[in-house]
Amino acid sequence: LDNKIISAPSIREPITGGQGNISGNFTFQEATDLALLLRSGALPTPLNIVEERTVGPDLGKDSIKSGTFSLIIGFILVIFYMFYKYRLFGFIANISLIANLLMLVGVLTMLEATLTLPGIAGIILTVGMAVDANVLIFERIREELSLKKSIKGAIESGYGKAFSTIFDANVTTLIASIILINMGKGPVKGFGVTLTIGIVASMFTALFVTRLVFEAFLVKGNMKDVKMLKLPFLHNNNFDFMRHWKLMFGISWLIIALGCGGGMMYRGGDVFGVDFSGGDSMSYSFEEKVPVDDVRTSVAGLDIGEVKITYQSDIADGDETLELTTAFDQGEKVTALLKEQFSSAGFTLESTSRVGGSIGNEIKKSAIISLTLALFGILFYVALRYEFSFAIGAVLAVLHDILMTLGLFFVSGRELNAPMVAAILTIIGFSINDTIVIFDRIREDLKLGVKGSFKDVMNKAINETLSRTIITSGTTLFAALSLFIFGGTVINDFAFTFVVGIITGTYSSIYIAASIVLWYTKGQKPKLMTSDVNEDITVHTAEA
Repeated sequence: LDNKIISAPSIREPITGGQGNISGNFTFQEATDLALLLRSGALPTPLNIVEERTVGPDLGKDSIKSGTFSLIIGFILVIFYMFYKYRLFGFIANISLIANLLMLVGVLTMLEATLTLPGIAGIILTVGMAVDANVLIFERIREELSLKKSIKGAIESGYGKAFSTIFDANVTTLIASIILINMGKGPVKGFGVTLTIGIVASMFTALFVTRLVFEAFLVKGNMKDVKMLKLPFLHNNNFDFMRHWKLMFGISWLIIALGCGGGMMYRGGDVFGVDFSGGDSMSYSFEEKVPVDDVRTSVAGLDIGEVKITYQSDIADGDETLELTTAFDQGEKVTALLKEQFSSAGFTLESTSRVGGSIGNEIKKSAIISLTLALFGILFYVALRYEFSFAIGAVLAVLHDILMTLGLFFVSGRELNAPMVAAILTIIGFSINDTIVIFDRIREDLKLGVKGSFKDVMNKAINETLSRTIITSGTTLFAALSLFIFGGTVINDFAFTFVVGIITGTYSSIYIAASIVLWYTKGQKPKLMTSDVNEDITVHTAEA
């Protein structure tokens, strides 16, 4: 094949019928490969590597170990906080959380999915977000109990009032995760699958599993008193969030301009990693640290163009690795040079990533399409369920969070790579989830005819949902921080984006989204376009 001998069989008998058999001491794989080569024909089609990734066994084991450890830490933090905050209700929520994880792992096993590092990140994020539906229900139950309702009546009403919020918040997050599955590639798609399964499982466990446990406690009469920790600064507040909305809006976009504009101007094309720009990226462990200038001087002798050289430190254990980025197909030369000229340093190649320019452009294209489709999907859904001004506020708030996160990402000296597409889309999901909760309460207060201006209604809604916003963001931040601190260098950029995105998403849902709606409506109460999906259910329950 292509002037190379791939097999040399002996002809033992005439081939009269146009067909023959090649026999010999072949393994099944060797016979399959030979059959494939014979069918391919002698066509001059050389194999060109356009993308290649290699991870050494030590780095792979370490990454799995650190990822699993961070998952356990995040899980324990969330469970402890829920039990501390909600007591018996928190215990029930933790049962739901464990059921959620078991369902997630079970479905992944059924699909025979391979768990990648972004997949582990998706599970950790699910741990943080899975409690959101439970928090929404519990906070609603708390409000109903404050109205002197019975425990059973408060639970019934709490589930009924929280349903539409849970539904809308999770559907908007699903929009982003489904786009990940359809538009993403490799680990990005794996992250989307994990997140989608986690969202569906969390909805099921919150609405059915916890409800089943509640019913069991009520039937046995074991729930005669409900105790929940009440934090003064989270409940019964009357903060005037909208008082300085213009100032906060201006500060936010100034930070974005400085971060994105300044970061891009200062670093230029340096902000794009190998996945987007193409080239070879190598990671080396070492026994003795060699100054960066010495490495740069040595590599410059190869005359292979610009080479980026940095040392990366693992936050958890302090271990450092040498990271080099070169032009495409130049990594082997650099590795051979380092081992030859710095033999005493004991450089060991731990991982490589080789991406051609065409693949880099394809990833860029898919990333832009994914983000655009996600924003349009959210815009359409929120406009359909709420009102157009709400849709504009939600989409611009999401855009604000993306740009804010990217600005801080650029300033911190990090590089954009393929898994970052998954991280950015996750920010979309988290941000819109938080925004929808506040918008749903604004819609409810408008329907109830709450007195005061539209600005007053917004302030009231934000204060009413403040406890849920802080608790959900806090638990998700626990999970993200555990990933950032203990997840290792391989996934550090990914985790950094989570942490920044959670903080900016919480901030924007209070200030940016509501501020845009207030500006768009010129302070006038909007006419809602649709009715609440739960309205008829509530009426029939009352009649029954």
